Parts: sequence; C-alpha cells; structure tokens
Amino acid sequence: YEPEYSRRGPRTGNGVDIDVLPNKANQEFHNYVVLQEHTKIIAFEPHLHAPGVRMCMEAIWGGRAETLTCAGYDHNWVKVYNYDEDYAPLLPRGTLLHITAYFDTTSDNPNVVDPRNWQGLGHRSIDNMALVLMPVITLSDEEFAEEIALRRERHGLAEGEAMLGCPLCGFTT
Repeated sequence: YEPEYSRRGPRTGNGVDIDVLPNKANQEFHNYVVLQEHTKIIAFEPHLHAPGVRMCMEAIWGGRAETLTCAGYDHNWVKVYNYDEDYAPLLPRGTLLHITAYFDTTSDNPNVVDPRNWQGLGHRSIDNMALVLMPVITLSDEEFAEEIALRRERHGLAEGEAMLGCPLCGFTT
C-alpha cells in the first residue's frame, strides 16, 4: 500500500537555543521554516512545557503576512487544533512560517513550580521546548491547483478575492 499523500510536517521549533529566563513574563521565542513543497496544514498543536502560555503561527508569502492561528497553552491539557477541510491553510511552496512561542516564568503562572529557575532545552517537564506538531499534506503542482480550484468554488471567490490562509485562492493558477 502506498498512501496517496505524505503527512510529514515541516520540522519547526527551538532546540538548543532556547533560553527561558527566570521570573519573567511575556518572553517570546521565534522560529522560522520555509515550506519546500505546496502544503495543506491539517492541524496545529503547540508543544511547550510548564511555563508556556501561548503559540502563534504566521504565514509570510509574496510580501504579505497573515496570522493563521494563535492558541493558548496549558501544559496540563495539551490540545490539538484541527482545521476544517474548507479552511485548512493551503500554502504555496516558498511560504515562510513564523512561529512565536510565549512563556511566563513568574508566580502568576500556576504551572511554574519555582519562578527562580532558568530553563533550557530538555525532555523533562521542568526543562523546556517550543515545538509545533503539525501534520500536513504535501501537494504536487497539479494537486495544489485542484485544491485551490475547489476552495474558490466552495467559497465563491471571484478573481482577485483573498482568503485567510490561502494566498493564491483568489487567482487562477
């Protein structure tokens, strides 16, 4: 059996460079990845550790930036956000994904055991990471054009009309 689509996602997240300071709110960590293939994002799952509070994903393509999602994070209840088929981001090859993870290591965050502790990369809950688990479908040029045509039809988009998460949906490809 050979699957029709590949579901591997782009690898994105902070690794050895993560430096979460003690007793500080509103810390931001940024990560970027360029999509090497036309991509349909199926789901968005922020993965942080205890002091993580929020993660956002922005798509940058053709000089235009769009926030695709911003989701709160609670290490006690990790959530997967599945996109509806008609609204799943449909992004062309070359799109730059910008991920921003937010941390709060103060005592205001109930998940922080000791706000005095610095945190770096690690796999224990007291260590940290900022990853996006993001199943995707990669598409050939033909499949991408078919997906765009379906999206335009389903949403009644006229030539030149834009749609969030689908920068080419308003154009005939």
